[in-house]
Amino acid sequence: MGTFGSNCLYNIDHFKLYGAELEAAIRLGERFRATAAYVYQKYDVDKTGFEDNWTYYLPALLPKHKVKLLARYNVWPDGWLQLSSRYVGGRKAQKGGELDDYITVDVGFEQKFKFNRQEYMANFFCSNVTGTDYEEIPGYEMPKYVWAFQLGVKF
Repeated sequence: MGTFGSNCLYNIDHFKLYGAELEAAIRLGERFRATAAYVYQKYDVDKTGFEDNWTYYLPALLPKHKVKLLARYNVWPDGWLQLSSRYVGGRKAQKGGELDDYITVDVGFEQKFKFNRQEYMANFFCSNVTGTDYEEIPGYEMPKYVWAFQLGVKF
């Protein structure tokens, strides 16, 4: 079954997506916490003849390998220094070509506090602190650095 006006076929009867996800978390004392996650995904599609004119196939755009790492260190009460990293494997791009694999690193600090019996959270972080050149979508370069400040309240 296809969609009107599309060169991409969506046929669930002839498609299988499978893989695995592993995640581990560790806590060393009261101050250090870390998490690591790995994702593997692959697909199979039956040859039906409809795929001959595809310009792209959505499952083929998924990376086979992804890794996420997160480490948090409690600097002082309710104040956490955070370092995270993400690896995304190479994958096909829509309408031909391929996207390269990439690694990004983020760093931030989170502080929770109370004011007038209300709980607040302030978070300051920089995404892609290493300035990695990468694209999540073909033709759209991601910013080298993203600085942000977030303030939240818990009701």
